[in-house]
Formats: sequence, structure tokens, C-alpha cells
Amino acid sequence: MSYEANTDLEAAPVPSAPSSPFGYLVDGLNGLGSLVIAAVMVLMCADVFMRNAFNQPIDGVAEMVAMSIIVIVFLQLPSTLRHGRMSRADLFLDPFMLKRPRAGLRLRALFSVFGVFACAVIAYATWPLLMRAWGDNEFLGIEGVFTFPTWPMRFVVTLGAALAAVQYALLVWHDLSDSARAAAHGAGHE
Repeated sequence: MSYEANTDLEAAPVPSAPSSPFGYLVDGLNGLGSLVIAAVMVLMCADVFMRNAFNQPIDGVAEMVAMSIIVIVFLQLPSTLRHGRMSRADLFLDPFMLKRPRAGLRLRALFSVFGVFACAVIAYATWPLLMRAWGDNEFLGIEGVFTFPTWPMRFVVTLGAALAAVQYALLVWHDLSDSARAAAHGAGHE
């Protein structure tokens, strides 16, 4: 659960095993997201084959792919954060951390606080939509042709955003702890 320097494309990624039940959960969801990617690829290839070979497209492929993209993002977001693979602009932060490591850790913790807030807002805003989708039996598609319930997608968005908020909170704690340890040992020049 740390930020790693991800800029050396020649180096192998640092292996990181889940070391807690939370780690197993987010890495398991990441694996599930990878399975969804594989299923979407198979579905799209089957649809293309059916269109070209038999002029019979598979109903609902466009809807399932659209929903799957959202599901994949929120299944894999907490693990992406956990392993330090979230895209970010390091143009300022990395050089700043080299010059002022404690201040850099505190600034990175502040960025993570904003991440906690953003993900918590997404989870909070999606919860009523999940309850409505479940209660009203909402579906996507055309009745009689293809329908798919929307509650699984809303559940994954709510769960993924909540877990990402927890992961951001863990990153805040980790960076502030490292900053406090560095201050106690007199590291840095701040």
C-alpha cells in the first residue's frame, strides 16, 4: 500500500501480495474486473462473427458493453489505488518530494483526502439509485428483445466507490505516518 515510482517501463513491477482481508477483497474485485473484460471481448467477437457469418447480431451487446465499462472501472479502482497505479501528473509532486520529503508526503496525503471526498460522494449519491433500481426493478434495454437489470451495475459502482474511499483513507494514514516518522527521525529539511 504505497506509491511506487512507475516511470521505469523497463523494470518489472514490484510484486505486492494482498496482506490483509481488505487487500484480498480489492485484489479479488480487480481479478473479477479482468474476467469481465475477457467476457466482453468474447461477447463482442461472438457478435461480430454472428453478424458476418449469419446476419444475426446478438441482442443487447451494445447495452452490455456500455454497462460493463462502468463495472470494470469500479471493480478495479480500489486495487489500482492500492498498488500505486492510478494515473496522475507527477511533474510537480515527484521533484517536490525529492527536495522536501515530509512536506511532499503531507501534500500527497492532502490529495488523497480529496480522493476520499470524491469517492465518498460517488458512493453516497449512488446508494439511493441502487435502492430505487432494486425496488422498482429497473432494467436496461428493449422489453421483449433484450432487458438487463440495472441494480448490479449500481451495486458495483456503490461498492467500488466506497472501497476506493477507504483505500484513499488508508493512503492518507500511510503518508501522514511516514511524514511523522520522518519528522521523529529528523529526516528532510522542513
